Amino acid sequence: MGVHLLLHHAKFRLKEKMYRGSPTKLHNHVSRLLKGGIYKTPPTWYPVMKLYPPGPSILRSPLQFVDPLLTDNNKRKKDDASKNLKTKIPRPPKIEFPEDRLRKRFYKDHPYELLKPQTLLENEFSNRENWESLLGNKHPSQVTGESVIKYQLHLISKGISEREAYAKACNEFYEIRARQEVAERVAEEQALAFGAKRNESQVEKALWLEKENIKKCPPQITQMSRPAS
Repeated sequence: MGVHLLLHHAKFRLKEKMYRGSPTKLHNHVSRLLKGGIYKTPPTWYPVMKLYPPGPSILRSPLQFVDPLLTDNNKRKKDDASKNLKTKIPRPPKIEFPEDRLRKRFYKDHPYELLKPQTLLENEFSNRENWESLLGNKHPSQVTGESVIKYQLHLISKGISEREAYAKACNEFYEIRARQEVAERVAEEQALAFGAKRNESQVEKALWLEKENIKKCPPQITQMSRPAS
C-alpha cells in the first residue's frame, strides 16, 4: 500500500514533466533528471522506490508496443488455429482423361460433326479394340469423331507426337468421308436410273401443295394470284 501511495505521489509531482512511461522505469527516469541537473534534490520517495520497486502494470499494453517478433508469432499461431478449425466443403476431385484434350481440339475444328447422329448402344460389335487403321473393318458411316479421337490416342501411344497423330488421323478421316460421299452420290444416280423417285425436300413439298390448292380455287382468285404481265 505504501509503495502505491509513493508511486501516486511521484506521478503527481512529475505531472508537469508529462511523464507517461511505465512505473518500473520511473526510478531510472528520475535518476537521469538528477544526473542532468534538472532536479537539484531527489524526491522523498526516491530511496524508498529504489528499495521497493513497483511491480509490472496489470494493464495489457497495446500490440504495437509489444515486441514485433512476438506479435508475428502470436498472429501466426492464431491463423494456424483458425485454418485448422475451418471446415472445408467436401468436393469431388476433378476427373480428367487424355481424350478430353483431343476431343476438344477435334470438335473445335470440325463443329459440324456434332450434328451427325451417333449410336450410343454398346454391344459386342461396337467395342472395337484394333486401331491400326481408322476404318478397319467398319463401314464408312460408322466412322465418327470419336473414332478419330481413339485412333489419334492409339498413334500417340506408339510414340508419334500429338500434332503428327492429329494430322494423320484427320487425313484418313477426310478420305473416308470423301469416299462415303462419292458412294452415296453414285447409289442415288443408279436408283434414279432404275426408276426410283427422289425424296422431295420440305420446300418442294410446300410449293407442290401451294400449286394444287391454287388449281382448286375459283378462276377469279386464280387470276388475282397470277403476276401481272
